Amino acid sequence: MTYRLRMDPTLHHSYKGLPDEPRRDLAVCLLDALIDPVAHSAPYGVDDGIMRIIARGRVAGVILIGADTITLVQLTHAG
Repeated sequence: MTYRLRMDPTLHHSYKGLPDEPRRDLAVCLLDALIDPVAHSAPYGVDDGIMRIIARGRVAGVILIGADTITLVQLTHAG
């Protein structure tokens, strides 16, 4: 199953403002998660299979896994 990606416009604005490398890193994480979100993420706190963290390089995001959607709810860039 392929999931659909959802992102709040404000968070999308933050994503667009990232430098090229972290933006690419997050995009790769999100694309991988759309195919198999549990396999391409780690538990965020308690492993409930719903709130997960994706990370690569100096960027991380928190995703919420729904029935057929993945929602990026937090974005962190260490740079």
